[in-house]
This record gives sequence, C-alpha cells and structure tokens, in this order.
Amino acid sequence: MSTSTRVGIIGAGAIAMHGHIPGIKKHPHGSVVAVCDTNQERANALAASNGISTVYTNWRDIIADPNIDAVTVALPNALHAEVTIAALKAGKHVLCEKPLAMTVAQGEEMVATAHKEGRVLAINMSNRPRAEVQYMKAKVAEGKIGKISYAQGRMIRRAGIPGFGSWFTRKELSGGGALLDIGVHMLDMVLYALGNPKVSAIRGEVQAVHGPQRRGLGGWGSDRVMDGTFDVDDLASLHLRLADGGLVTIEVTWAVYAQNEERIQLIGDQGGFDFYPTLYGNDKPLRFYSDDNGSPIETIPTLPHIADGAGNVIYKRYIDAIRGTGAVVASGDDGLAILRLLEATYKSASEKREISL
Repeated sequence: MSTSTRVGIIGAGAIAMHGHIPGIKKHPHGSVVAVCDTNQERANALAASNGISTVYTNWRDIIADPNIDAVTVALPNALHAEVTIAALKAGKHVLCEKPLAMTVAQGEEMVATAHKEGRVLAINMSNRPRAEVQYMKAKVAEGKIGKISYAQGRMIRRAGIPGFGSWFTRKELSGGGALLDIGVHMLDMVLYALGNPKVSAIRGEVQAVHGPQRRGLGGWGSDRVMDGTFDVDDLASLHLRLADGGLVTIEVTWAVYAQNEERIQLIGDQGGFDFYPTLYGNDKPLRFYSDDNGSPIETIPTLPHIADGAGNVIYKRYIDAIRGTGAVVASGDDGLAILRLLEATYKSASEKREISL
C-alpha cells in the first residue's frame, strides 16, 4: 500500500462536505483524491474547495480508477447496494452511509461480497463514538446497571423533514422515512450501548401525518421539489422484546407538534442511566440512578473526552482498518443486524402484528 490511503468520494452532498472529506483528511495517512456526483457543478465545487483535482460524474468510473484504494458511498439508499458491491468487486474498500441497504437481501449480498473479496466494509453509524454512548456502553458491560429491564431511545424533531420531494421522501429511492433516516441511529445507539443483546420479537408502528401536508420541513437536504412526492413515514415507534426478558422502546419523528428532544434511558435491576440534555443541560447531560441500602442516589458521571471529535473517529478507524492497524467502528455485519430489525419493524407495521425473530 502507498504511504497514503487514497479515497474517492461518491456523492457530493452535505455529509461528504462536512463529514467524509474533513474526517479522512485529518488522518495522517488518509487523502481524498477524487469526487464523484451526477451533478457536475456540485462535484466541481466540492473538489475545488478541498483541493481535489479529479472529478467524475459516473460512479462506475471512480471505482475503476486504479489510483484509488477506497471509497465512501453517500448516495440515495436505493444505490447503496449496487455501488458498494461493484466497488468491492473492483477491489475497493467501502465506507457506506446508513442504512446499509434498502432490504436485508441486498445487505446480505453486500456483506458476503466484502468477505469474499477480502475488503473492508464499514457503515457510518456516526453516533457510536459519542462520549455518552461510549461511557454507558462501558459501564453496562461492567455490570453497573445489572440485568437489563427497560431501555428507551427518543429522537424527536419538531421540523426535520429533509429534502422534501427529493430521494429522502420517495420510498422507491429511500426505502422509508424517519425510521430509516434517524431511527437507524437511535436504534443502533441503544442496542450498541446495551452490548447488542439478542432481540426475540418486535412490534412497530409508522405514521405519515405532517409530510403529506408539506409541514415540518427541515434544513437538511438541499434538493427540494415542493410539488414532489412524500410517501414515507414521518414518525415511527418500535418495541423490541429481548431474549432475556428486557424491553426496548424507540421513538423517532421527522415532524411532530412537540419540542426537539433526544433521550436515552438504560435501566436495569441495579441502576439506570438517563441521557437527557433537555432536562439536565448540555454541560452535564447524563445521570446515573441507583440506591444505597434503600436510599436513592443520583450521580453525575464525568464523560470521557474524545480528542479527535466523535465524528472523526469513524473515518480514522476506517483508514486504520484498511491499513491493518485497527478495526472499523461499525462493520457491514453491524449494519445488517440493524437493517434486519428495521425491515421487521415495517413488516410489523404493515401486518399490524408482532414479528418473532
């Protein structure tokens, strides 16, 4: 391998601009050498602002470039599987945006291809490196809360529908709405912090209340088509039964008549964590609840400092894994495990019944 791991960016949107490119460039052995987007003006602008000389408008050309070792895929969900599989077969390592794919079948093919080709397949579960998630995960593993009885994750957006009428809100291109956009993050955060317990059953509900009325539009996603399609969910609620008897509830919205909120509660038979910046403040957002001989105790944990910034950890570990000096934050197998639960949620909502796993 060359001194630098040479990365091509497929998709010149906001996540490439604010995440992929700066994160990779921060690595001492990472360099971004090409950008690809069907919108040539956008690709040229992103390349020019980052000193990147090579621009493509067809993803097949960038994965065929022999001067590229790895790629990142930041495209509509409908393209994740096709582009990732082709890139892996072309000998490239891949960091794919979440969700892994539109369907479990696609995700399984992506993971199988990565294993067969001996290439790294990472999924951008960008919330895993956050200080509060890492702290709770470590303490749960130590047995701090005891046996898991209940966990809750909420990501509520008052007005957060992205790119109305774009691929975000068209089921044929996205596969789903709020559940596949932010639900994947909250579900992954909670299960990851709990040590990825086995799920035995799932019950899901989805709604589309505000999106069809063009209400609750957010700032993310610049390609708006105001007379376009909205046929996905803007609210999702899922309830997971754990194999050992615990219960996990996840609630997410793109738009709702309520304040913005993010909350994670992990509760066991020996104690419980509550991450809730809205109540506790951003400076000390986490609490640990327990008791001492029957007397309630509330502790304010000191969260670890993430030196490189939580967002950059994803890219650092991606380059490390390619170079054989570390492991990715979330693998294709991790993304597939979450995708199975998301697919089961939609099946449950459609059939109005609990799905056994």
